[in-house]
Amino acid sequence: MNRANVVAVRTNHPLAAFVRGAVHLEELDSGLVLPHRFFPEQMDHLEQIGRYDRAIATSGVALDFVTNGTEVSLDCRIIRQLNAEHPLYSEVMEGGVNKGERPYGTAEEGNLDGIDFVVDGRLVATVAPQNGTIRFAFSNPTHDDIEVRIYLPNIMAVAVGNLRTNGNLKPVPARGYLLALGDSITQGFVCGSPSFSYPAQIASTLGIDLINQAVAGHVFDVESLGGISLWRGEKPEVVIVAYGTNDWARMRSMGSIEGGAAAFFDRLSWAFPKVPVYVLSPLWRTDEHDGVPCGEPLTRMYQMIGRVCSRHHNMHVVDGYHGIPKDPRLFADGHMHPGPECMGLVADLLLESMCADSVDLMVSKHVAERTAHAADEKRTKEYVSFEDEIDRKTALRNYSPETHPSFDRLVRTIWRLRQPDGCPWDRAQTHKSISKNMIEEAYEAVEAIAQDDTEHMIEELGDVLEQVLLHAQIGFDEGTFNIDDICSDLNQKLVRRHPHVFGSVGTEAPLQTADEALDVWDNVKREERSEAAGEESVRGLLDSVPLSLPALMQAQKISKRAAKAGFEWDTVADIWNKVEEERAEFLREEPGTSEAAEEFGDLLFALVNVARRSGIDAEEALAASNRKFRRRWAAMEARANLDELDTAGLNDLWDEVKGAE
Repeated sequence: MNRANVVAVRTNHPLAAFVRGAVHLEELDSGLVLPHRFFPEQMDHLEQIGRYDRAIATSGVALDFVTNGTEVSLDCRIIRQLNAEHPLYSEVMEGGVNKGERPYGTAEEGNLDGIDFVVDGRLVATVAPQNGTIRFAFSNPTHDDIEVRIYLPNIMAVAVGNLRTNGNLKPVPARGYLLALGDSITQGFVCGSPSFSYPAQIASTLGIDLINQAVAGHVFDVESLGGISLWRGEKPEVVIVAYGTNDWARMRSMGSIEGGAAAFFDRLSWAFPKVPVYVLSPLWRTDEHDGVPCGEPLTRMYQMIGRVCSRHHNMHVVDGYHGIPKDPRLFADGHMHPGPECMGLVADLLLESMCADSVDLMVSKHVAERTAHAADEKRTKEYVSFEDEIDRKTALRNYSPETHPSFDRLVRTIWRLRQPDGCPWDRAQTHKSISKNMIEEAYEAVEAIAQDDTEHMIEELGDVLEQVLLHAQIGFDEGTFNIDDICSDLNQKLVRRHPHVFGSVGTEAPLQTADEALDVWDNVKREERSEAAGEESVRGLLDSVPLSLPALMQAQKISKRAAKAGFEWDTVADIWNKVEEERAEFLREEPGTSEAAEEFGDLLFALVNVARRSGIDAEEALAASNRKFRRRWAAMEARANLDELDTAGLNDLWDEVKGAE
């Protein structure tokens, strides 16, 4: 059996090479196929117990391919539509406990389920399933080969086919898979975007595919594993099981529940005796204290699962009840079904357990450490913040930066220097005493960048970082702020001012140019300042231009902001006319007077506007000219003793050096 594609042995349909997460493809007309997540033996049983409509959903199924194009399309037919009459539908769409807030469905208003387009590891759009052709365009200006994954809906069932792109179309390389078992929680019942389900997140982090055999409303019974022996020749890398609350809510006694669970896990262990299995105990429910048939609290389910799984060396029990905050806001229905934030917490909880057990998975050590650390930080909070959710999604991307122990070591070194037995100079410094150092070190770093000298850049950027850390340590010593405050504030600002990157997924149109991105940054910045100042005291347009900047840099920023407000010349020629006007006014003044100095400043300001309209940074242009003059003067000094030359000789030598360049 092919590790990359379980359906490859079932059909020769052209789409089979690109399907992930299905075990069988049912061929329909017009080139469409309906992906099935269960073997026929399993489907027969699930139909007998009234779960066929839930089992036919395409949860966990994705189309995965590599293309160098900029657009993809596929034909779609809805096989199983959402039931808008179901009570859960209205509960979620009305916002659960968050009345009046945006629904959890992210495909479109009024839709709980969608189709996700993930490009190069990043979710870029969620669209509503529809009958007909679905098209999606994305940015790939250099036409690189990138991976595109199209997740099909979690709750609905769709048939797809006729996958097309305006570039190449190649299957991704072979890889192992994660088998997910459970009920509606594992299926990703109402999280809106199918890539948000916690099995999808875990599989993405581990770099493997996903087969999701969860069934909403499922009561755990061994017959549902009827076809699982077919996988024994090509085992999953890992199995996760969410032991949901349906048994707890429906069955008459805990003894009956335990007997069914024992048979279920015995069969699972028989099929995959050496595959690590992670069993998530039931999550908190708002009605856990109401009367239930078995008469036992949810915490007893964790104890029962522990007893059953202790008989199998490859099974690990994860405490979902205590591992996830008891906050209705984390649940889409305010009751028991996790929303997107909670799905992230569940994924981190399971990944942390995998890391702690040192399971030999297809995941590198630095990813394991990062996910465990992220999970530990998140559960210390009441619920997941927007920034945490952004960071979790970023961390899931391939090659996302890992932890930086060298940075922590440097923070400790700066702390040590300011200890009572540290360096007298460092201990004596204040924010004001070292303020000029920041400017000097920044200019030296800029010089290293201009010279394209890597070793010099490392040294000078380190000197800039030292100044930041010194100020952070002084702030810590004074009890005002520390390095974590600086990093947190900067991260929040970056996220806030890049809504086109970190905004609501699928709602922000992609930006095409750097100028468009800068406009977004400036707009958000103005809104922030307006809110901070309040309606009674709005800051002026130029108040945010720092007075400590070099005069030439100040001039360019001032003129740019004034131009955006409409105070602008029609053409560059008009500005040159202004330059001539200011030059004439300067020449009319007595040399050496304050009036002459003022008019000369006006002349420079006019020239800065010429630079701005010509797309030139005046500060950088003058710095480049300074460097050029230094270089040529040094070349003159190397050729002759300049003290022996008169003006004419110096000019001749200058022309000689200039010509040599």
